[in-house]
Amino acid sequence: MLSTINVDLHDADGLYLNINGNNMIKKLSLIFGSKTKAQEILFLRDGAKKVVRQGFYDQELPKVELYCKKHHLYFVKSRFKVLLADDSTYSNKGIRIPETDKRSGMFFVYISKEEEKAWLAAYHEMMNNPGELGKALGYPECCVAYFKKYFSEINTDLQKPPTNPWTNLTKRDKDCVLISHFPCHADCHKSMKIARVNLDVITAHDQKRAKEMMNVLWPKKFENL
Repeated sequence: MLSTINVDLHDADGLYLNINGNNMIKKLSLIFGSKTKAQEILFLRDGAKKVVRQGFYDQELPKVELYCKKHHLYFVKSRFKVLLADDSTYSNKGIRIPETDKRSGMFFVYISKEEEKAWLAAYHEMMNNPGELGKALGYPECCVAYFKKYFSEINTDLQKPPTNPWTNLTKRDKDCVLISHFPCHADCHKSMKIARVNLDVITAHDQKRAKEMMNVLWPKKFENL
């Protein structure tokens, strides 16, 4: 059974947050930088995900690390940074650089309730092993295989035209998505199952956000879902 969270939290800048079911995702986004990232933390805390992988710049890390410490979540930072190849928040293109490089790059952070799982995800990314990384992050095997086969430096966008709200990635730029991987096809049943579970978590904590998302992801079909 999903439970809501009622926590008083001071973030790294001293901002007071009363985190509960009312606008909870919006409040968490003040720490993690977006509603999509905030949702993933809820998926992790409610058991829908085992590991969360997110990107942050140096100045964003203190808030995230403090939250993880307060909520007994393991936090592992990548030993490299990524320079995004364009200005998009959801860019799939990036150049890996050493963590000591002075340029402003994004660190990957791996968050889990289990220390081993966080380190394992970080290790597979460091070793450029997308197959094992995808498994560690809980992506369906069919989608991991699809990514390994088709993703390349010249083919970085594996997004499919949407046929349902569950695997619709086209609204990522609007901070609205239910899965964090490329589905092998738009009607991938395993991906859709993950998305439905994720929506249940969002609904349990923030019904307003859940309804807003469905209206964005599939407005014409919302009444029939």
